Amino acid sequence: MLRYSAAATYIGLAEGTLRNQHEELGIQSVKIGRVRCFPVKALDDFIERKILEAERKLLRKKRRGRGESLVLGPDFSFWLVIAALLLMALIRLSLLTA
Repeated sequence: MLRYSAAATYIGLAEGTLRNQHEELGIQSVKIGRVRCFPVKALDDFIERKILEAERKLLRKKRRGRGESLVLGPDFSFWLVIAALLLMALIRLSLLTA
């Protein structure tokens, strides 16, 4: 069992961050009298979760493979459709006012 300062050092957070956000971060703790203590197992679980989150973020970043274009990607095609709709609206408006 580790107190705030030792637990914060163990997981690499500031002590104040651990004090204010241990519940939001999902770190289990035990209050013994006035002292809050963190089991080492709970701190190890927190570190493991953070490692898995980082790995998932890396996997989500999709790299373009052979034959895939940045220009015709899904983000670009959305803006292409919006631009085409705006152009059509301008043409219709110019025909109505002419």
